[in-house]
Amino acid sequence: MAQDNTETIKKYAETQVTNCTLTDGYVCENITEDDFLSVESQKQLVPAIYFPAWQAAHEAFQNIEDLTIQQKQLKHYRIGITESDDAYIVLFSALLLPQKIVDNIPQGITNITYGQTTKFWVDKDSLQVTKYLFYR
Repeated sequence: MAQDNTETIKKYAETQVTNCTLTDGYVCENITEDDFLSVESQKQLVPAIYFPAWQAAHEAFQNIEDLTIQQKQLKHYRIGITESDDAYIVLFSALLLPQKIVDNIPQGITNITYGQTTKFWVDKDSLQVTKYLFYR
């Protein structure tokens, strides 16, 4: 993908205003209100105990100086939460950009992101972020 096209697509992602859940390629996800209740659903119920870890990771994410305010917007990410023996692990997985924009409609998917995929480890006892890792 040419550099000028990449910048155009990043600008599209930055300025995209929508009230839907975006997926890779910045396409609105088709949703069903109670989809997480069906056996076939890819959505999952999240243990409530993960939310204090989410809050700690989100605060740390918002304080990363290498990211712009626009790159910190949650619309550019999917969130994963799991745990190890001593830490909760929170992943901010950046959405992949569309390959091109035709008539203001995103098409295809690239391996380029607008945001920055980042993983945080949150100590289970103190609920403090102990480390984080940028993915390239």
